[in-house]
Amino acid sequence: MISRSNVILAGLLVGQVLLLAASLVSSRGTQSRAIEPIVAGLSAPEIERMTIVSSPEDSVIFARKDAGWVLPAADDFPVDGDKVDEALGKLLGLDTRRLVASNPVNFARLEVKDDDYRRRIELSGGDASAILYLGGGDTVYVRRADENQVYLGGGLTAWELSTQIATWVDASYINIAQADVQEIRVQNAQGEFTLLRDGESWTYAGLRADEVLEDTKIPSILRNAASIRLVEPLGLAVLDDYGMADPSVIVEVKYQQLVETQPAEGADADNEASIAEPQFTDAMLSLAFGAALESGDVVLKSSGSDYFVAVRETAYQVFAELSREDLVKAPASDAGGE
Repeated sequence: MISRSNVILAGLLVGQVLLLAASLVSSRGTQSRAIEPIVAGLSAPEIERMTIVSSPEDSVIFARKDAGWVLPAADDFPVDGDKVDEALGKLLGLDTRRLVASNPVNFARLEVKDDDYRRRIELSGGDASAILYLGGGDTVYVRRADENQVYLGGGLTAWELSTQIATWVDASYINIAQADVQEIRVQNAQGEFTLLRDGESWTYAGLRADEVLEDTKIPSILRNAASIRLVEPLGLAVLDDYGMADPSVIVEVKYQQLVETQPAEGADADNEASIAEPQFTDAMLSLAFGAALESGDVVLKSSGSDYFVAVRETAYQVFAELSREDLVKAPASDAGGE
């Protein structure tokens, strides 16, 4: 007669055998599953358009043009092609190596649902296209829109695929060396103010003989006249909403511009005596600030660019709020006054 303890031991043995068999089947299944690119049928040179979406209201579109990438929504404003190509390379490098889910019930938790995602990526070229949903942050989960399988992505984070345009373009809309700026003229609602360089310091052309310059705001004025970063390019067209028919602020910047010269024929490049002194010429840049946008940013047009751009309100306020009182020291009160 078989004892109760033997029955229990036999049951445990059968359970262990079944677990081992399941483990082997699972292991062999993983090893035999082919590893393929998640984005199949599209190579980097074939992709003509890439769209990054973080929400229905927030997206950016890149289009391939000639040998580079542009923003079609901003009249083909040029994009840093190396950054776009790098992002494309990482997206196309994602593969099916690490499957983490295949049940749609997990899509929301992994942020790869059709209507709940961290990033939606649309790639197209010719007749081929692909849509990817990316979830997570530093650890990224990837799902093709036409599949249920969710994979763990490597070498890429969702944060790298930003919808902030300034991260993809040369954001230096105005870029002049501060030491080269010689004159700044500001026209705003309070009047017109001209600042002139005097060696290492500055003067205000509107000072009267009995007045003393207040220079505390001049460093900020100089810094913003020489360097302004864009938030996003707006395009080439002059829209009524931009307020450029009557700009609220106009800034004129006079500066010294280096003249590029070629070495004289037969000159020895290694001989310091044969190297010509750098030559400079006077240049002028005009900045027109227009209306405020819904975002709170302000429209700006530089005479040195064909494009209208949006800039931070803080850059605008430096010039819009300037008044004579900011440039003239208040008279000292009499020591024996009432």
